[in-house]
Amino acid sequence: MSTKNALRTIDMIRCAGNAAKAYLAAKHAAWDAHDQYGAAQAQLHHSHDLIHARGGSDCGSPTNPALLSAVQEHQEAEHTVGKAERRLQRAAITVQAHRPTLNRYPTGPIRRRATAMLLDRLADHPVDLIRAADLIIIQTSSGKDSIVAMHRTVAAAKAAGCLYKVRVMHCDLGSEWPGVPELARRQAERYGIPFLLVTPNGGFLGMVEKRQMWPDAKRRLCTSALKRDPTGPVITTWVRELGLDRQAYVLNVMGVRGAESASRARKTRLALDPRTTSANRLVLTWNIIHGLSEQEVWQDITSNGLEYHPIYDTGLERLSCVYCVLAGPEWLILATRVCFALELPHPQTFAELERRIGHSFKQDFTLNAIIAAARMLDALDGPITWRRGDAVRRHLGPVAADQYLALTR
Repeated sequence: MSTKNALRTIDMIRCAGNAAKAYLAAKHAAWDAHDQYGAAQAQLHHSHDLIHARGGSDCGSPTNPALLSAVQEHQEAEHTVGKAERRLQRAAITVQAHRPTLNRYPTGPIRRRATAMLLDRLADHPVDLIRAADLIIIQTSSGKDSIVAMHRTVAAAKAAGCLYKVRVMHCDLGSEWPGVPELARRQAERYGIPFLLVTPNGGFLGMVEKRQMWPDAKRRLCTSALKRDPTGPVITTWVRELGLDRQAYVLNVMGVRGAESASRARKTRLALDPRTTSANRLVLTWNIIHGLSEQEVWQDITSNGLEYHPIYDTGLERLSCVYCVLAGPEWLILATRVCFALELPHPQTFAELERRIGHSFKQDFTLNAIIAAARMLDALDGPITWRRGDAVRRHLGPVAADQYLALTR
């Protein structure tokens, strides 16, 4: 099966799933409408009996208040029956419209297995996948994984002769380490790729101030509201600019590695994104470096002379917000000591927000406790120091660090 046929099949399976859901919803709506119609009919019969019990009839003017009330109830019941009947008719039409041609739709497990098989085959042939795509968006955080994901995507796009399809997008949360947006731009410029900087309204701290609550592992609003949600409008704009008269195929590249966490290990190299996929675009999330280890990431950075953020040289393993809600106390203490060394205002800014909203940054401790621990360590050991290339030394050894520094001098 060709790559484009595989993509069309994936979308057909998606449409079948949507149709199956619509058919089931229509059947439930029809059942509800039938029940409502029966209840309305029962009420109508009751009001009819009530009129006759009070000496009246279905026609003619009522002669006493009790009869007047019964007639009004009868009229309301007739109106309800009419509405229920029309609702039942509409539900029946909807059921018929979504009725499967072969009596039933493929079951959910069958659809999922077929989609997963096709996506896995597509992921094995990145060059063909890129040739079939109309738009390739690299979501970069400027971190080490994003750098390598960008480099590998560009290499595949060049091999396919399709570098013109690639664009880079970075969401600036306003609470990251200094120089992150500028680094993202330089990384894109290295390959001559168009770059878009998205600044979500209010940023991370504005979101926390509005909610009066910090995010946590179960409610990762910093990811959903500030990174994922802004992606949809950007994809809409870029797909519209393509001017296609058919469904566009979009690859959304992410620097996600399975070795980072159990939840990320369950992700696949290529996945359908049902949130942003629509009739005019099929969006696939491409975790192009999903199978790489951390050492392999640093090997790619070193071998290709890729610029990484100096914050990695301090011993911090991830480039995210200065204070990440998913980080443990040791990570947060080190981040605070780095802030002290760089004379950054983040510890005070975050701690003041914590006091103002009355909600602890983490369930088990406050930022004030983290800051106090960082000050104590600085008093005992002195301010932390680091050198350029320390991240490479830590992961690959001094020889690799010397080679990297020579390559990027």
